[in-house]
Amino acid sequence: MVQKTLTTALAVSLFAGAANAATVGSFTFDDNAFADNATIALTVGGTLGPAASPASAADGDLSTASNLNNSFVEIFFTDNILFNGAGDDLVIFGGTNNNVIRLSAAADPNAPWIQGTNNFVPVGAPGNTSGFSLNGASFDLSDLGFADGAEVTGGLFLSRGGVFTTVWDVAALNSKDIPTTTTPVPLPAGLPLLLGGLGGLALLRRRSKPEH
Repeated sequence: MVQKTLTTALAVSLFAGAANAATVGSFTFDDNAFADNATIALTVGGTLGPAASPASAADGDLSTASNLNNSFVEIFFTDNILFNGAGDDLVIFGGTNNNVIRLSAAADPNAPWIQGTNNFVPVGAPGNTSGFSLNGASFDLSDLGFADGAEVTGGLFLSRGGVFTTVWDVAALNSKDIPTTTTPVPLPAGLPLLLGGLGGLALLRRRSKPEH
């Protein structure tokens, strides 16, 4: 079983006016559920060259897109965590007139990959700001060997299943916030002794006070 937990640091704002949720077609996401960055991880070769505008595949903006061309593009979640929960776990929005999008856990042409379940998002559907009809391909991380509950912030790779595969954005269906923790601030080394001494003086003062 493969289980990955990677961290990076980059934040992105999503749809203007979305306080708690974002809707695209039939999908509803948490307001920080979109992937935050995407970079070329491996160029496979061929005549098309590396992916064009890879960051546009994961910027929370459905009006911009990336052409995958002959490369693996790694996606990152940085202000939230994608996890393997019930049902499908993430959606990749691609053009309906393009070839399939493959998802793998390694930037390797020979690595096992999966294709998502197609979901049509027409022009004018809620949240579809691309100006085009989209295919929202939904994926289950279990099909890539991730354990139930596995957390992922990076290490997922998109590759094209044909020529001119375009990705408009990636969003987590199963998403949670990165936990914030507080670290107790230690007391200065001499402070406990000082407090103990003051307490002892107060006790002696009470005992030495004359009775009336």
